Amino acid sequence: MNIFSFIAQWNHFWFRSCPPHLLAVFRIIFGAFLLLYFGLQLPHVGMFFSRKGLLMPLHVPDRIFTVIFTPPSPQIALFLFITFLAFLFFFTIGLLTRVSAAVVFLLYSYYWVITLFQFGTSFDRLFLFTMLVLTFSGCGKTLSVDMKLRRGSFLAWEPISILPQRLLSVQIMMTYLGVGWQKLALPAWQTGKVLAYGFLGRWATPPAWAIARMNIPLPYYDALNWLIKAFECTLPFGLWSRRYRWWFFAGGALFHIMIALLLAIWWFLALIPAYILFLEPERIQQLVSRGRRDATLAST
Repeated sequence: MNIFSFIAQWNHFWFRSCPPHLLAVFRIIFGAFLLLYFGLQLPHVGMFFSRKGLLMPLHVPDRIFTVIFTPPSPQIALFLFITFLAFLFFFTIGLLTRVSAAVVFLLYSYYWVITLFQFGTSFDRLFLFTMLVLTFSGCGKTLSVDMKLRRGSFLAWEPISILPQRLLSVQIMMTYLGVGWQKLALPAWQTGKVLAYGFLGRWATPPAWAIARMNIPLPYYDALNWLIKAFECTLPFGLWSRRYRWWFFAGGALFHIMIALLLAIWWFLALIPAYILFLEPERIQQLVSRGRRDATLAST
């Protein structure tokens, strides 16, 4: 391969124009997931996000930032949260998509900052990065209210750059790779005790307790521990493999479903539909077009 061929392939991978269908599908699924995630918090807004709840004020030297990041009253907290959900809904259906995504990103960042004393963790950072990239991605260029208003059809589309999709894919890849390498190095993950204790810990669910009561010998937990680490270290590369990716898609889905069932950590289920980011956008366009043709034929 000469240098010119390499540059052409590099540009094709990172910078070519492509159909927007893949990111549009991901926008709908990701937005619906965030609506569920934050919608479940609606009855507890006063407790989570106001000065009458669990928050601690953030004192910073700059007076402006002190005002912004000091927890508000319950009434203002509820107004802000409903506004947040409204723009998240607009983003999901593709109404003023770029503006909606920007507002969601800003308010999500605000909530992440004022709740650092509570539960902010890696999935929040992943979701924030995803929303930031989607703000500039053109994910509303099809399957959206924007295109219905602009072009007269939800299925109308305009080409976008593939770069945002690649950035999201690489971020997911590095997330898995970082977690896998971290487990290889952390002392607590050198034996299966971490899993055995996890099935008895505060995150454990009744199915996990049932497994713990089986008194499975520790060597079996050791083997499972190394299997998990091997899977998390190979998954980032398997997701790119055209030959084996569907096996890794299935393995990743099973992995996150079992975590949700056994440890009640369900937030990372959002990564399962994110696997479509490793597919080529032209493939998703073909599937959407085929579905449209089949629907048209069925109605005639």
